[in-house]
Amino acid sequence: MTLTAPYPIELLRVARKVVWYDSPEQTLVDLPTFLTHLMVYGSPADVAVVERYVPAEEFRKVLEKAPAGVYTQEAWEKWHERFGMPVPPLPRRRFPDGSFGPEAGRFFGR
Repeated sequence: MTLTAPYPIELLRVARKVVWYDSPEQTLVDLPTFLTHLMVYGSPADVAVVERYVPAEEFRKVLEKAPAGVYTQEAWEKWHERFGMPVPPLPRRRFPDGSFGPEAGRFFGR
């Protein structure tokens, strides 16, 4: 699914809030990134706005292909539970040598 311009002003407001490093228009073009950041940084009111335009299935797809390093443990669990999905370990980065990034909440063994 993609959102198309012109975007509703309320979606632009949420996009500006949850992805502060890009323009709201750029953010809404990349739906998976927008939804990922919404699920971590958005308020319940922000989520309610977006749910009027984006079906729940799109949120589930984002969780199934989640990027490493964005979700907090709390947000990861909350969203999986909300959709009745089993809660797997947080995604981890895979390095070119085949090793994985640190365990969630740890910085290289510290």
